[in-house]
Amino acid sequence: MVKNNLIKKNWLSSINRLKSDSVERDKFLRLDKNERVISFEKKFINYLKKKINTFNISSYPDIEKTKKLLSKKLKVSDKMIYISAGSDLSLKTCFELFTKPKDKIIILEPTFGMVNVYSKIYNLNTIKVTYNKNLELNFKKLFKSISKSVSLMILANPNSPTGTIIDKKVMMKILTKCKKNKVPVVIDEAYEGFYKYSYINLIKKFNNLIITRTFSKSFGLAGLRAGYAVSNPNISQLLNKFKPMYEINSLVCLSIEFLIKNYSIVTKHIKEVGLSKKYMKEELKKNQIEFLDTHANFFHIKIRNRKSFEKVLKKNGILVRKGPGVKGLENFLRFSLGSRSQMKKVINLVKKNN
Repeated sequence: MVKNNLIKKNWLSSINRLKSDSVERDKFLRLDKNERVISFEKKFINYLKKKINTFNISSYPDIEKTKKLLSKKLKVSDKMIYISAGSDLSLKTCFELFTKPKDKIIILEPTFGMVNVYSKIYNLNTIKVTYNKNLELNFKKLFKSISKSVSLMILANPNSPTGTIIDKKVMMKILTKCKKNKVPVVIDEAYEGFYKYSYINLIKKFNNLIITRTFSKSFGLAGLRAGYAVSNPNISQLLNKFKPMYEINSLVCLSIEFLIKNYSIVTKHIKEVGLSKKYMKEELKKNQIEFLDTHANFFHIKIRNRKSFEKVLKKNGILVRKGPGVKGLENFLRFSLGSRSQMKKVINLVKKNN
């Protein structure tokens, strides 16, 4: 790579970012990115169509209104909320707030891809806590790594791509040791809703705790890019110093507000995904096909001739991703969960392959 004398952060040249897929994804059953693939109710789409007007396009968004409605839903003060264009931006802001070049941070491996990207962008030393082939974390290494020299810990719960969670008692021990050593802990709850338990209620007890969430998963608004962080008012005030002039746009605000007021749309989506997961498990067990259950809206299935089967799926209009990304589990594919009827097509193809 050619050096640019204007750039002082020379380490950036070593970061490789993948380009977006060139495939026209609207023509496929999109089981590759853990998005909502079940169609929205017409009342939501019709509401948005009515709201696409001159005022909402030409005026700046009223984000404080959205924040107040969200705070009421979460039962926390609006002073504890930082809204961002996707939870990845909330995570990025935590990197900006808590770290400086060469600092140590603790992360999971594998985990949400942007965590590694931000670690490299901010030139940090990462302590990676890995999984074995039973999807068990190396907690011995994790606890040993916690010290006053660590600037940040990021734990996705549930984690992606593994779909695993950290036991509540273990998480409490992590939070307690981190608080004692003054280490900020980010718990990424992107799959909130699909996994029912949240650590938001522990923010008052642990002043080092930040929870990040997205509207992309259970809310199904991946295309609109919105997320948020919840923390104690002092940290939240600092996070908000990094925000752009307007964090999200008017149509995103209107969408969030509508879904909070009509939350049954979200709960119905969560229930449908849960039913399709139950159906998948029953069918796979019946046909003696190995799978890995998760606490999120995706599923891992062991596939013979994985690479050739990916081509079969694509030929049949289905996009998927590689599995947990853990050594020893290379023969698994990850399938986002849609409705039962959508997953029936998947099961039929899997049965033929196995």
